[in-house]
Amino acid sequence: MADYSAHRPQGFRGHVDVYLAQVARQLHRSLRDLQRDFVHDTLRLGNDVLSELAGVLVDFGEDIHNGTGIWEAYERYNVEFFGTALPLTSADSSGDTATGFCPDRLRHLLWILYPALLDGLTLSPTHQDLRRVADAASEILSDAFADVPKDSGVKAFLASSNEHGWDVKRKLVWLGTHSFMFRTMFARYIENQSQGKADIAHTDDFVCQECTCWSGLGVIDILAGLLDICDEDRRDLRTWCERHTAFYKIVSADAAALQAVNVINDQPYRIRIDMKRHPFRRKQIVFGSVVPWRGEWYWSGEQRLVGNASGMDMGDLKRTMKRQSSGIVCRYSKEYETLVRQRMSEMHRKTLEFHGGKDLVVYPDGLAMAADWQRELRWHWEQKPREEVEAAVRKHGLKKGRPEVNLPKDLLDEKDGLGVFLNPDEGKEIMTHFTTLLGGLRKKGGGLTEDEEAAIRGFVESPTISPRFVRRVLEEYGDQWVNAAFVLKGDLPGYWLDYLLRSRKGHYFRKRYPTLSVV
Repeated sequence: MADYSAHRPQGFRGHVDVYLAQVARQLHRSLRDLQRDFVHDTLRLGNDVLSELAGVLVDFGEDIHNGTGIWEAYERYNVEFFGTALPLTSADSSGDTATGFCPDRLRHLLWILYPALLDGLTLSPTHQDLRRVADAASEILSDAFADVPKDSGVKAFLASSNEHGWDVKRKLVWLGTHSFMFRTMFARYIENQSQGKADIAHTDDFVCQECTCWSGLGVIDILAGLLDICDEDRRDLRTWCERHTAFYKIVSADAAALQAVNVINDQPYRIRIDMKRHPFRRKQIVFGSVVPWRGEWYWSGEQRLVGNASGMDMGDLKRTMKRQSSGIVCRYSKEYETLVRQRMSEMHRKTLEFHGGKDLVVYPDGLAMAADWQRELRWHWEQKPREEVEAAVRKHGLKKGRPEVNLPKDLLDEKDGLGVFLNPDEGKEIMTHFTTLLGGLRKKGGGLTEDEEAAIRGFVESPTISPRFVRRVLEEYGDQWVNAAFVLKGDLPGYWLDYLLRSRKGHYFRKRYPTLSVV
């Protein structure tokens, strides 16, 4: 437990802080002994990972003991989403009566944490050893915090000023990288995204926009739920997932703020900096992201100085952003968003017409899908006015007089069936291994094969498959085997599928923008 203090916010101390490392060591020893009597090997952890778990549990205990508000915010969101504070793990039917260090709270916490500690684990909330760990941790934390003063450095830090955007950002970064709720998921994210190097850009991506298995919530959601701020500030904070990423032309710069123009939407931004010495100069083009706070804008993440505006083609910068990051441009250009949504709607209407009104199309293999898409493209092309076709042929140099379908090799080589959902909001969504998926969903009696389980879990967990696609397939083929694939047993509450979809696909429950580009 030598590095336990590394997760404490710098410059803030409370009387409870001196007790925490000792409680973590005690909990680590107890959990190590408990593991020897596990019924299964599923949840056995190595010493280092067990130390990490003990530290997380103690910080959870500190949060509950001091009323810091992190876990309380999470439970409030769950009640809003599902009507229960501890979805799928509450012994009480209403689910909103958990208090203190009750085993239900610990079981829910551990049910989410173990898969983050043991990559690839699918865990039942009723797992026998999970209950034992929850019961033991509940008893140990209750005893350990019984006589500890309620004065926490973390609580003091989170209760400090929110006047400026950087005050809030400092809390956001700590919550996302060091708090008991997110630090394990942050470490996995950094390992997957940047080989373990927690640079500014990846850290900013995680804390601002990543959704997690905590009911699909991100760091900005939990922070907005626990800070003592007004509703307008809370709404602003939760929009930080929609950072205004663009090329900015600096109009003026002083020690307090920058006056800049977003080159893509031609709108002015006052960017607060409060820096006597800074690298920004008039007429510079800067590529970066900004977020709103109390009527001003603040830089978020890294900024890149591109060059002097006098030597740059602003029209080319606009076209580049729209071509490469259309969904981002929609965040701050309502006119462009309206245009793209209109194009998406028209494309969806025409595609449905080609497929005879069917929004779910099943192909036996990738070659069959490619051939059908080519026929569809030819059909669309033949319906366009002749002048428009000739102009497009000249502009894009189409040698065959029309565009061709180009699919990735892995899709062309797919032999296990493909399901294509015509989603009006997302465009065409593709699910591979669709034959195996349907085989599992249609199964009568017996159990799922390993491949069928993997297909069902992949369908629900894939970040590129929308909840709408999942629901469309389950409406037609049934959901009776989905709970089996996720080891959900017994009489399940009506919200169980909602919970799975939100916790695995949280980004679809935020505002979505079309990815279609119009240049």
